[in-house]
Order: sequence, then structure tokens, then C-alpha cells
Amino acid sequence: MPRKVAAGPVDPVRSSAVELFFDLVFIFTLGRLSATLVEEPSVLADAQAVIFLLAFWWIWYNTNLATDSLDCERPTVQVLIICVMLGSLLMSINVPDAFGDQGFVFVSAYLGIHLGRTLVMALYLRGTPAWRRPVRGIVWYLMSATIWFAGAASSGGEARAVWWACALAIDYSAPVLGWPVPWLGRARADEWRLAGEHLNERYRQFIILALGETILATGNFYRLSARDLQDTTAFLLTFWTVVFLWWTYFYRTTTSLALKINTAVDPYRLNLRASYTHLVMVAGILLTGIGGELMLKEPDAQRSAGNVVAILIGPLTFLVGRMIFEIWVFDRLTKHCLAAVVACLILSPVAAQLPPLAVGLLGAATITTVAIFDLTHRARIAGGVNPVSGEDVPLRQTR
Repeated sequence: MPRKVAAGPVDPVRSSAVELFFDLVFIFTLGRLSATLVEEPSVLADAQAVIFLLAFWWIWYNTNLATDSLDCERPTVQVLIICVMLGSLLMSINVPDAFGDQGFVFVSAYLGIHLGRTLVMALYLRGTPAWRRPVRGIVWYLMSATIWFAGAASSGGEARAVWWACALAIDYSAPVLGWPVPWLGRARADEWRLAGEHLNERYRQFIILALGETILATGNFYRLSARDLQDTTAFLLTFWTVVFLWWTYFYRTTTSLALKINTAVDPYRLNLRASYTHLVMVAGILLTGIGGELMLKEPDAQRSAGNVVAILIGPLTFLVGRMIFEIWVFDRLTKHCLAAVVACLILSPVAAQLPPLAVGLLGAATITTVAIFDLTHRARIAGGVNPVSGEDVPLRQTR
């Protein structure tokens, strides 16, 4: 197990209390994003929500990399995480006002988090082979900062969205390219020593957080509704869908991720793939909650194709994220998951003619079918994925 910088004799592999405390701000963040999309549905609002989600996820993901290297029991590290939490809260408060008159506040908080965290990492890692990691990060964040501030200075939501999308493209492409910096070169695999158990647990905790926020938001929306038969049906369909999203994730998706990270030749790249695909799954959970709220608003109305997508896209996005995750990380393709995605795409034109409750039922039935096949797959295939032992299935045996 890799030793944490300034850690004690035994390196903890479970999340610390301050990390769980840090996660609380993202309940508020996801709620803000969901409310924004429900209240102001438009193409521009959708683009802005994607930018917000990418920005917040990048903070959460990179903070986890920091806590994976640092001893979270040290007061200085705890103060660092709390400062990141405060900056994230300021960003969340300014959703969606960041595309109005609060652009500089949003950008300053975002860049302050990344630059401050990487600077502290550079101080902690000095004298170790990993010191180049945060130094490269500082250079890249300074480079993207010019684009972030250019966007904040621009007028109009469309122009700002384009600028910030370019800035996020720089931030997200940096690790893919290896954070190349003159004189330091690209990051090498031996610079990263990650604790797979810790990172795996952090992903699982964020998924629980996203699922929980979806249930809370849907329950609150139902509380404010008429609570008649149609509203109750919409609420139960959303709850049903969220439950089976939980089932398909915790029953099969990440059972062996810790082992994969610990034994990978390039653990950072493997973890990066896990991060990108978890982002897609989180987006699917968020969209599922939004779809539930749309069903509660107009449970019996005829919807356009675009509005049907808003209800069906949640479970579909989650399944796409899970499928890519399994391919990238475990080198396997779950055929019944692929079949469910294809079936949803084929049935989408038909679903466009159905009322929202019927579309919600289709999404719930799809994710339930995948969960049932997961269960039967384990029973039928010897040596299949075991949620307890973490054993995996070779690609040639995967259904």
C-alpha cells in the first residue's frame, strides 16, 4: 500500500471524516443544477449546466487525488479541504448567476481552489519523486486561467459558455496528454502511487450522494404537488428507477476497481478513465431526477420528442456510462447492458408519442431489466463478479 505523505505507520484506506464533510457541499450543488434545468429548460441552460457539472466534478476528482496522497488527520490538510469546500460552496451559490454578473466570483473560486490545492501539494511532496505532479498542474491551471477570465469578461451567456467550454477542454485534456511542461516533460506512470481502496470508496460515496440528492429532490417536488394518483405514480416510478440505478452500480460496476488500480501499470490513467465514466453515470443520475420532476409537473401531457428525451435520457446516460466504464477499466462488454441501450434508442421515436408516465415506465423497466440480467448472470456464470470478494470475469466469458 502506498504510504501517504506525512502519514503515520499505517496508511488508512478508508475515507476520512473531513472528506465526507467535504462531500456535503455537492448535495447542494447537484440540487442547484437540477432546479436550474427544471425551471429554465433551454439549449443554453443545458449547455451551462454541463459546464457547471464538469467544473464541480473536476474539483471533486482532483481533491480526491490530493487526499489520496496526504494525511487527512493533519490539521493543515483538514484546513485545506475545508477551504476547498468553502470555494465549492461559493461556486454553487452562484449557479446559474455565474453566467450573469457573478462570473468573476465563480472563476476566482474555481481557480483559487485548483491553484491553492496544487501549491499545498507541491509543498508537501517536495523532496519526493512525485513533486513534479503539482508543479505541472500549476502551469496548466495558469494557462487555462487566461481562458476562464476571458470568459468572465465577455458579455452574453453564449460567448461565456464558449470561452468556459474551451477552458474546461484544457483542464480535462491536460491529464490525458500527461501534463506536458517544458523541462519537466510528461508525467510518468511511476510518479503515481494510488490507494485503490480509498479511491474506489470515494467513487461509491459520490454515487450514493447523487442518488440520495435525487430522492430528496423528487420527494420535495412530490410534497409540493397535488399528490393525486398521477403524481404518486410519477414519484414511485422515479424512486423505482433510482433504486435500480443503485442496484446496477453497487451490485456489479465497481466490485474490482480497487484491485485494478492497485495492480495497474499506469494507475493514474486507469483512475482517470474511471473518473470520466463516473462523471457520465453521475450525469445520468442527475438527469433521472430531472425526468422525475418533469413527470410530476405534467404527468398526463403529450410531450415532444425533446421532452421525452429529458425523461428517458437519465437511465440511458447512466447505462452508457456504466458500459464504457466496464470496457475501459475491466476490458469487458456486458451484452445485456448494450442491448438495453440499443433498445431504448430504437424505441425513442415511439416513446415520443407517449405521455410522460409511459416514458418513465419505459426507463424504469429498462434499468430493472439490466439489474435482473446482472443477477441471473452471476447465477449462471461460474466465477462471475462477486460483490464481496471482488472477483472478476475475463472478457471472453462476459455476457
